[in-house]
Amino acid sequence: MARSTFFGVSVGAVAVMLATLPGAAFGQATDEEGNGRINEIIVTAQKREQTIQDTPLSVSAVSGDEIQRKAQGSLDAVLKNVAGVEVQGLAQGAQIYIRGVGSSIDPTFADPAIALMVDGAYNGRTESVQSASYDISRVEVLRGPQGTLYGRNASGGIVNVITRDPSLTESLSGYWTAQFGNYDHVRGEGAINVPVSDAVALRVAGYREKRDGFVDDGSYDSDSWGLRGKLLLEPTDWLRIVLKGDVYRARGKGANTVPVAGSAGNLTFPPPYFFTNFDPSITDGPPFTGGVPIQRFPNGWVQADPGNAWSNDAEHVPGYIRRKAETFSAQIDADLGPATLTLLPSYSRSANTLVSSFLFGSVLPFVGPTYTIEGNDNYSDQTTGATYKSIEVRLASNGKGPLQYVLGFYYLKSDPNDYVLETTGATNDGQAYTLSNTFQPGDTIAGFGQVTYALTDALRVTGGLRVSQDKIAQGYSIAIGGTDAGTYDFAQKQSSTQYKLGVEYDLAEKSLLYAHYSTGFKQGGISPTFPPIAFKPETLKAIEIGVKNTLFDDHLLFNAAVFHYDYKNYQFGVFQELNIADRAETANFSVIRNAGPTTIKGAEASVELAPWKNGRFTASVTYLDAKYGDALLPNNPFVNQGEVNLKGAQIQNSPDWSGNIGLEQGIEIGGGMLTLGVNSHLSTGYYVTPEQYLPGAYQKGYTRTDASVRYEIDGFTISANVKNIEDKAQTTYVFPAYRRFITAPRTAVLSVGYRF
Repeated sequence: MARSTFFGVSVGAVAVMLATLPGAAFGQATDEEGNGRINEIIVTAQKREQTIQDTPLSVSAVSGDEIQRKAQGSLDAVLKNVAGVEVQGLAQGAQIYIRGVGSSIDPTFADPAIALMVDGAYNGRTESVQSASYDISRVEVLRGPQGTLYGRNASGGIVNVITRDPSLTESLSGYWTAQFGNYDHVRGEGAINVPVSDAVALRVAGYREKRDGFVDDGSYDSDSWGLRGKLLLEPTDWLRIVLKGDVYRARGKGANTVPVAGSAGNLTFPPPYFFTNFDPSITDGPPFTGGVPIQRFPNGWVQADPGNAWSNDAEHVPGYIRRKAETFSAQIDADLGPATLTLLPSYSRSANTLVSSFLFGSVLPFVGPTYTIEGNDNYSDQTTGATYKSIEVRLASNGKGPLQYVLGFYYLKSDPNDYVLETTGATNDGQAYTLSNTFQPGDTIAGFGQVTYALTDALRVTGGLRVSQDKIAQGYSIAIGGTDAGTYDFAQKQSSTQYKLGVEYDLAEKSLLYAHYSTGFKQGGISPTFPPIAFKPETLKAIEIGVKNTLFDDHLLFNAAVFHYDYKNYQFGVFQELNIADRAETANFSVIRNAGPTTIKGAEASVELAPWKNGRFTASVTYLDAKYGDALLPNNPFVNQGEVNLKGAQIQNSPDWSGNIGLEQGIEIGGGMLTLGVNSHLSTGYYVTPEQYLPGAYQKGYTRTDASVRYEIDGFTISANVKNIEDKAQTTYVFPAYRRFITAPRTAVLSVGYRF
């Protein structure tokens, strides 16, 4: 029988590599003999403080110190080396996939499957995935459905960003860093902690970043800043209040698509875009010869620097982005003795403008390329805005008695501020149309609870329940040739019940065996078609069995888990030609569909080793068997591939094997510490879209390696980081018309900083 291989290495050899960071945070202490020991980190994955090794979940934590050391200036950069996680680039930001669960659909029309939380408050905008990470305490990644404690849109897991709080115990303190890199990258970041009195402390943090685009048309640039203030109040020994205000701004060209190889001679897509002087009444003769259309671009998309992945063609002029967001929130903790009462009110608002044309660029019907975005209907102006108002109230037990519980209530009001998305296009007989979507306020209300009871000193059982109700509403209208052609109103109320049953057993003092059955839910909705086509909510049922071990006097952590998901109504998006209402005209729309029963199963394991003083080794492996159930893709009018059933095919962003391997070594020199580090992410191939027939849809297996050197002495730090040493581009999403989003090339950053 043939043996499976992973970049030429047997699976058995790869399995020995195991996993990175899923069970412990970076850090090292020393024992009495001066040898290295692994520091753990406290997490709040179950909405109460526990060490990672005591938390019966598959959870990773990346510390803020590590984020700074690796010069990771955005959340997607932090997540790319977390086990089991893939980050997919999209027009309005990025989507997160965990263990094959995620969403490739525009978040305007379908909820994400991974919930992003910032300081405990839900953030429904995918733009936040690419926003800056600064003054972070830690980033927690919870794998598997977290519906009981976190609600809808957590069917695949949770990413929780915890920013640093002010401190009463520290004197005046803080830090600053300055970074300089290729592509004219300049970034400054800093924070200051001010203890105002014995009961009041203030922390202010901010950053400013600018970088040229790494595609030769100037796209994928960065021009952003953020400012955050936190005020800590402890008026009594039983009351703690943290008030937060956060402001974020970004602008630039944003992302742009670049050519997929092989477009020469193949840009024969539907009219009116790719035929010279197209007239649908002509069936022979110019511009047809023998019934064959004359191609406008017979040589395909011609790059300025042929063969360079980060070179674009002249027809795809980049658009621009404008983003702004503000968040105001509080956390109020009252120690009532046997339990702590927590209130989490939050208010956030965002406005995001995206002017882009990822498929056709500046190519206009009948006219051809204009090489400008001004007055070009291809460059749609999507200006989205959203306001979130939420409050969570929960009661969590204190102490270490046999009964541990969390009980809570949650309310979220989402208001798109009567945002109207206007999508322009042309019917397939050449008439211009405008489809208008008016998004109306929605809300979520839920009650939840989770209880853990110790049957013996070593055996504990857990039960959890959440009951939720979600409401959404939209209004649709369409105009053809400037004349109203119909309106449609849509409102939906969905109720869900999610639950969890678990058991955990202490095999030894620092060895935990756990198993749980949990569920997740993601809301349904309607496709941006006319009339709208409804799609069903997703549900996920998961079984996970895992083990966590801290061995050899805290010199070795070894964690492993196996899991099985039953996935119902998986949501995916496709292009499809449809009639407009009951009219004869047809147009090409983006349609959201549901797959039949789908199964995901897999295994992961992790090891973190402190073999000697100032040495640290991490490694990971994740195996996924993620296959579609019945998922019928209609004929795509840009490809004309006919109907395709994805049943049994690999789900997008689900490599069969992926992993990380890293090594750091510190050397004491001149009274300071010199640290050398290297980390490599490895992945087998996978698809980046459900439309697997599209050219470039398959991302081949790859490695992506980062290296660093750092010297620290008396609070001063100087470091150099090189990312993507291989200088290879990975596809994060692919479109018809031979277009794709890609990752960054090799980048280098020199950092200097001081902590006081």
